[in-house]
Amino acid sequence: MVAMLDLRRMMLLSDLADLGSVGAVAERRGITSSAVSQQLRVLEEEAGAVLFRREGRTLGLTRSGQVLVDHVRRVLAAVDEAMSAVAETRDRTAGQLSVAVFNMGVPTLVAPMVRRLGTEVPDLRVQVQQEHSAAALRLVRQGEIDLAVVCSYDFLPPDPLGGLVGERLLVEPLVVMAPRRLHARIAQFGLAALADRPWVTGPRGSGLAVALSRAGERAGFTPQVKHRVVGAQNICDLAATETAAAVVPRLSVPAALAHLVVPDLQLDSRTISAVLRPGRRRDPNIALALRALREVAAAALPDRPAQLSPAS
Repeated sequence: MVAMLDLRRMMLLSDLADLGSVGAVAERRGITSSAVSQQLRVLEEEAGAVLFRREGRTLGLTRSGQVLVDHVRRVLAAVDEAMSAVAETRDRTAGQLSVAVFNMGVPTLVAPMVRRLGTEVPDLRVQVQQEHSAAALRLVRQGEIDLAVVCSYDFLPPDPLGGLVGERLLVEPLVVMAPRRLHARIAQFGLAALADRPWVTGPRGSGLAVALSRAGERAGFTPQVKHRVVGAQNICDLAATETAAAVVPRLSVPAALAHLVVPDLQLDSRTISAVLRPGRRRDPNIALALRALREVAAAALPDRPAQLSPAS
């Protein structure tokens, strides 16, 4: 009797080829390292071959392992292409589309997308799940989510796509929020005018905390951080008290607080992308969602059109 190889175990081997360690595979998949090791051992038994070997602190694939990984990737792509092909045969657009998105991506991109699709394609049910970007990518990779909307700060290493494909929706500039009475001084002396002012930012090591440190370093001072909170919206709320300045993504600033944004400062940025599995590009539901996201993104920064990046 011919042994049947388990697809989920083969996906773990494919992850191992990308990442090189059981711990990294476990983190990507959201399971324990011992569970990964156990499943890989079972896969070796099923395949009847040694699939990997230790090379220093990493695990490398044997020739048999690499051959199997090559076939696994073709199988996964074929499954996705089959699902897309079946979807294309439907007489009308219907069914369900699941989207994972980072926190600020909900009000700025995904909620408007849902409204558009609800009007244009009422039979398409969209399910939204808020996740940080790394978790969203993992869910897409595991086939639990159809589409992820993720962000990455351009000065930090991006989360590896690991066989997924991404489409850049827009590049969002970071801006400084400060009391309006200080804007003229900032225009004259640059960000150094806020060297003795308190700041509000994210937790240590977060993207916004690093962005603030970088901005201060370029201006020649170390920011005096008074508040650390989670979420750009919370940072904006504290900056609105005008007792602390902040570096935040432009789309996180509510219209009522736009007067606190200091104009004409060149800071870092972050990129917002839509990510999916390659074989799902032809799926009509995903194609409609991507089109709606492009349209929403194109209008998201009307005051800064030069910052928009065309979808690839």
